[in-house]
Amino acid sequence: MLTRDSLIREYRARSGTFSALLLVYALIIGTMVATASFIV
Repeated sequence: MLTRDSLIREYRARSGTFSALLLVYALIIGTMVATASFIV
């Protein structure tokens, strides 16, 4: 059974990885848009 503290700890760990994943995803899309604008 998860306690409230362990649930909050798990949420904070996942939100940290989620924000890092979002940053990498935005970086990849930005690079794609930049290369597309150079090609066109």
